[in-house]
Amino acid sequence: MSWPLVALKDCCTVVGGATPRREVESYWDSKDVPWVTPKDISKINSLYINDAPEYISNEGFDSCAACKLPIGSLLLTSRAPIGNIAITTKEMCTNQGFKSLIPSYKVDVKYLYFCMLHSAERLENEGNGATFKEVSKKIVEAFKIPLPPLETQKQIAAVLEKADQLRKDCQQMEQELNSLAQSVFIEMFGDPATNPKGWKIGTIAELLSSANYGTSEKSSTDILKYPVLRMNNITYEGNWDFTSLKYMDMDEKDEDKYLVQDGDILFNRTNSKELVGKTAVYREKEPMAYAGYLVRARCNKFGHPDYISSFMNSKYGKQTLQTMCKSIVGMANINAKEFQSIKIAKPPIELQIDFSVRIAKIRALIQEVKLQDLEYQKVFNALMQKAFSGEHNFANVKTS
Repeated sequence: MSWPLVALKDCCTVVGGATPRREVESYWDSKDVPWVTPKDISKINSLYINDAPEYISNEGFDSCAACKLPIGSLLLTSRAPIGNIAITTKEMCTNQGFKSLIPSYKVDVKYLYFCMLHSAERLENEGNGATFKEVSKKIVEAFKIPLPPLETQKQIAAVLEKADQLRKDCQQMEQELNSLAQSVFIEMFGDPATNPKGWKIGTIAELLSSANYGTSEKSSTDILKYPVLRMNNITYEGNWDFTSLKYMDMDEKDEDKYLVQDGDILFNRTNSKELVGKTAVYREKEPMAYAGYLVRARCNKFGHPDYISSFMNSKYGKQTLQTMCKSIVGMANINAKEFQSIKIAKPPIELQIDFSVRIAKIRALIQEVKLQDLEYQKVFNALMQKAFSGEHNFANVKTS
């Protein structure tokens, strides 16, 4: 059976947020009320938000139109981006980038969480704005969700929470394996910030034979000769995400210039300030094209791609990128020449190769975890589809 569709205003109270004036120190000098921004919930790997990086004073709270959200409210970002969510475990308030939901007795907050997660794309399509899309309070209040009986809501939420946790366990394992790879780097080469092993310092250019920009030709969603690597295909941690590829044909004369092969380094030269400089080593057997926002770097006999990529993905490497990038209209840029000018230790190539062998084992484990995560994601998505369409009766499903 299908569930009745109910506007959010009929099962929740929709509230916005606000920001006290920054120049008034007394608004920010005491930890009275946790104050949340969209950035604070963008990377939460949990249903819940337990605290906030920033607090405002009671005076600051009273000075603006912020609302205190009780425990068990659902934070919902209304711009940049739309639809990020988290359940509050303590009383808090938000800035103006939210249209948060205080559930009534009619709706279970965990059910509401998964329902809004499932509806995120539909809500985003309701957004307005030329530069950044935003949904108004009126739009959120009118937004309709399926609303089964309360007991059924709780059963649905329990099943989805367990399926969601399987996904998140995989994601946590991937993070831990990435941290392990960085620990191996520090163990073998020392912290790049202090160079405790006393390696000779040079530049990345001294370890490369070439560094070239990608193609500016348009790509397509149609399946053509070559997949095209773009900046979104490189993850922040330095891995690959091939779930959103585009394609292009290419003249044979351009293939040497615009195709990548096993062992090439890809550097993301243009992105937001937080993401510019993402770096990964291409490890596929078949070549792909690479787009103009990427730089393809190839090593000479003194450098190994895994060493350079791990350096760029280290804490020191990320900090270096943040200090050197130039921002223009919300986008940051580090060109190929600047990338090659970055200072780097030059340990013996034999040690770099040994490092590559060690992290290859970690990389294989990461790939296994990613494949498992993909399977759990498919199951989770299928369960959500059945849950919110009323296709599945969850009453007899065991969750423990």
